[in-house]
Amino acid sequence: MTALALGPDPLQATSAYLRLEVPRTLRNRRLIMLTVVFPVAFYVLFTRVLTGGARLGNDERAFLMVSMAAYGAIGATLSAAVRVAMERTNGWTRQLRVTPLPALGYVTTKLVTAYLAAIPAILLVMLAAMTVNQVALPPTTWLATLVALSLGVVPFAALGVAIGYVFDESTAQLVFTVSFVGLSVLGGLWTPISTFPDGLATIGRMLPSFHFANLGWSAVAGQAPDVGDVLALLAYGLAFVGIVAWRYRVGEQQARG
Repeated sequence: MTALALGPDPLQATSAYLRLEVPRTLRNRRLIMLTVVFPVAFYVLFTRVLTGGARLGNDERAFLMVSMAAYGAIGATLSAAVRVAMERTNGWTRQLRVTPLPALGYVTTKLVTAYLAAIPAILLVMLAAMTVNQVALPPTTWLATLVALSLGVVPFAALGVAIGYVFDESTAQLVFTVSFVGLSVLGGLWTPISTFPDGLATIGRMLPSFHFANLGWSAVAGQAPDVGDVLALLAYGLAFVGIVAWRYRVGEQQARG
């Protein structure tokens, strides 16, 4: 790990650590491939290559844009799980305890960087929709879609950090993969939930990934956000933050013990 030059003030130390972490996270090639290159490539593949020469309608191209943007954003935020678990396993978090960086500053930095990692995926899939597929939407609809996806991804940042705090490095990798694939597939990001069997569709509609994507699908359709989606994401977000807070307290007690 890179040595930190942290000032004596905890707030300054948190700010310094955040300035270190954001560029380091965004330079991660594996993260860029998983959360930016793959979603854009899949979007182009589904809309331009696998259509048998037929051109999808504007609504279909916009629907798939939201699906792949949500897919990339979820992957970006959940990938924080592996980084947090790795740093706990190799002793980096223990090393940080001898610096002015407070434990809460570490957690906050991980939440912020997990969130910021999702924004390029959202922006670049939307850019591909504009330039490659000429998706036509009113400017206000583009803005509403961007806002809906940018806000809706917040609970997944907390989930990624929670997984990293609960599991060790090797287990966190597995949990990240299962969670990412499960949320993407069952949440209707790859196949519309309307095509699922009834029981599976019921499960899918309960997942945060469905509520997240549905915010975007409603936006591109020119509809107001569904209150149920907003409340569900809020509830999930509070639950995930609660897990992070619990593990934070446990870690603090163990450090003082």
